[in-house]
Amino acid sequence: MRKMIMVIPIMTLLANIAILLNIPLFRDIMVFIYLSFIPGFALLKVLKLKEISILDTVLFSLGLSIVFLMFMGLIVNELYVILGYSEPLTTIPLTVAISAVTLPVFFIEYKRDLPETLKLRLNLGGKLKDVLPISVVLFLLPILGALGVLYLNVFVILISYAIIAVLCVTCIVFKRLIPENLFPFLIFSISLTLVCQVLLTSKYSLAWDSNLEYYVFRLTQINGHWGFLNANVNSELMLAFNSMLSVTLLPAVYSALMHAQGEIVFKVLYPFIFSLIPLALYRICEKQFGKLIGLFSALFFVFTSVAFLGVEPLGLDKQIIGELFLLLSVFILISKTIPVTKRRLLLLIFGAALAVSHFALAYIYLAIVAFVFVISRLKPRFDETFNALTVFLLFAMTFSWYALGTSSNLILLADTIKEIFVAITTGLTPAQGVTASSMFATPQAFTASSWINLLATGTADLFLIIGVLVIILRPKGTGISPQYRVMTIIAGIILAGVLIVPNFASALGFSRFYAITLLFLSPCFVLGGQAFLVSIGKAWTKIKRPLKRHNTSKSKKINQVFLLIAIILSAYFLSQVGFVNNVTNSGIHAYVIDFARMQTSNDSQVKINLYSSYIPEQDVFSASWLQSHKVETAEVFGDYLSETHVLISYGLVPNELLLPLTNTTTPTQGSFVYLGSLNIVNDVITTYPTGLFNTSEISSLLDQNNLVYSNGNSEIWYVAPTV
Repeated sequence: MRKMIMVIPIMTLLANIAILLNIPLFRDIMVFIYLSFIPGFALLKVLKLKEISILDTVLFSLGLSIVFLMFMGLIVNELYVILGYSEPLTTIPLTVAISAVTLPVFFIEYKRDLPETLKLRLNLGGKLKDVLPISVVLFLLPILGALGVLYLNVFVILISYAIIAVLCVTCIVFKRLIPENLFPFLIFSISLTLVCQVLLTSKYSLAWDSNLEYYVFRLTQINGHWGFLNANVNSELMLAFNSMLSVTLLPAVYSALMHAQGEIVFKVLYPFIFSLIPLALYRICEKQFGKLIGLFSALFFVFTSVAFLGVEPLGLDKQIIGELFLLLSVFILISKTIPVTKRRLLLLIFGAALAVSHFALAYIYLAIVAFVFVISRLKPRFDETFNALTVFLLFAMTFSWYALGTSSNLILLADTIKEIFVAITTGLTPAQGVTASSMFATPQAFTASSWINLLATGTADLFLIIGVLVIILRPKGTGISPQYRVMTIIAGIILAGVLIVPNFASALGFSRFYAITLLFLSPCFVLGGQAFLVSIGKAWTKIKRPLKRHNTSKSKKINQVFLLIAIILSAYFLSQVGFVNNVTNSGIHAYVIDFARMQTSNDSQVKINLYSSYIPEQDVFSASWLQSHKVETAEVFGDYLSETHVLISYGLVPNELLLPLTNTTTPTQGSFVYLGSLNIVNDVITTYPTGLFNTSEISSLLDQNNLVYSNGNSEIWYVAPTV
């Protein structure tokens, strides 16, 4: 049996050949696979973690590769500048550096482990002929979903949703068709399908944060070097984004070595990693509660729009990377088969990576670490992983990076703490933006679809609440470990805090708090459903009091409970993706399935919701023209959506040079006025935070002689200085 370690030199050789020959597509695919897994796999061999499954190997290899690329990119970035190389983040320096580390690791490990073989076994469960049909379905599912979106075929999209819903129930009804060992493939196929459907609606940036992330990446890519931004024209938030290596150095390394445009890197790298996040969640829940609960926990996370299948979570690229490191750290903490010294080392590695990936998640992670450490000191047998040195190093690395790299993160932390304190003291004041009340509000008009959606969402929320109570009050019956129980309770407290104190959610946004806490609370949906349905069953039995005693086995009762949970989970999914609204011809509910309806709608608010997530191609063309023709210090006036989207990501205009366009605006001399598709085609101009007015109201401010660019859907006006 050939040693698996041989994949390291083989893939390194193929990647270097691909870079040298620069064959389109071959270079993209080969280099992407190499960068995503091989450096991490080499580091995994150094750690000699042998008692892990092939899925764990994939997840750890991915996580360690991302860590390696970020910090190796940082080393190359700083070292080559010292040596006088002005553009270190280019193909040759990065190729040499990565190969110079990866290959020596291979030779050392090959010589050290010559008598051994890496025991990884892929067991699909059952005979190949039994699992082949469902494997083909799972393979074709993402392709079907993608074709439906590319051709705007609603019927095909609905078919893909129906297949996903049926697969959930099939896991219980036909266990031979989908054996337990196919659960990871099932989760990945569904996750990839839903991710691709959102992304393929546009080839450009989505939502809000992704535009800021793309801005700091493009500056890094154009300069060929990562460094500090000009604080005079960039806000504290932008400076904080720039300090996150997950959206600056990481995509710059991929882009340089793949020789790919930035849009391709952002459309492939982060969605691919996001599709693997549910697998990490599955492994954690599987270790705690078993395979079936692990499956339903992962699928509940995937089926929740604000956590996974919606536009917003897919537009949070640095949070995607942070979630990967957070879940890998949790997995390490509960994996007692890994020696404690290696657990501590991995926690330090992923903790450092989390600090340079996402500042909000890093703070949440440190809070969890502190709680677990304090409890372990009070209860000696609670946990042996976190000792004083490990905790100190985690805190020191995080705050050192934020203090030395840029003070913006610490300033934002101080502002957040102040906001939280004010929120708690004046917490009953309604918060702006997406809040719990706006997410879970009852519909204004009750129709058949709204009743179904309300019932599905309400049942899921009820199960979630009951599950949290079960973990708090009856943990022994669940099999949950003390460490994971503490983390789940902390997540429950955080979520309760943002629910009870509305302004508390404004520190990060309720939807983001909900998505992050769901990483820990997802199994509560299944546990709560079990407890609720079992209790209902017992109550029904007592009420019915049958004359003849039924000899229903315990395992059969459990299967019936899981079948009901699977049906409820499928209904919840069909509600979240807008299937129910679409087939009943009700109101617009979800981005993907209602994309065509949003484009043709005459409702201004619907159009605003669309352009909050979607950037038309003509807007990208005009913003790119502006970026290449305007003076670097020129101010640009634009509406709220243009300011926070296309003008930052593709116009590369620093946010301090972006000024709001209102119906009373008087543009300054030497400035530009930008009008996008929403303004020109739909006659709507948005203002912060939710205001709007008609484009015709600013016609008197624009001199026809000052129109310098137009492509039919967007325009750019220049206010020339008076002579």
